[in-house]
Amino acid sequence: MFKKHLDKSKVTYISHLVWAVIAGFRLIYAGICSIIHGLVPTLFDGNAPKTVIDIYHSHLVNHPNDEYKDMIEKAKKDNA
Repeated sequence: MFKKHLDKSKVTYISHLVWAVIAGFRLIYAGICSIIHGLVPTLFDGNAPKTVIDIYHSHLVNHPNDEYKDMIEKAKKDNA
């Protein structure tokens, strides 16, 4: 199962690990920015959505794993 995910995504374990750790920290940053922005609306205006959009476009758009394409299409329908 472990190797199957890496094969579908056409990545090595190390590149997957590095990307996941960086994305995770970026998402934590976005979450903290969002909380602070909720408390003080003039701070971190737009940081959270910009971070999430950047992660989405840099990694998921045109991803070789077809399962991600299916998830993206389902999310579009669910949020329409």
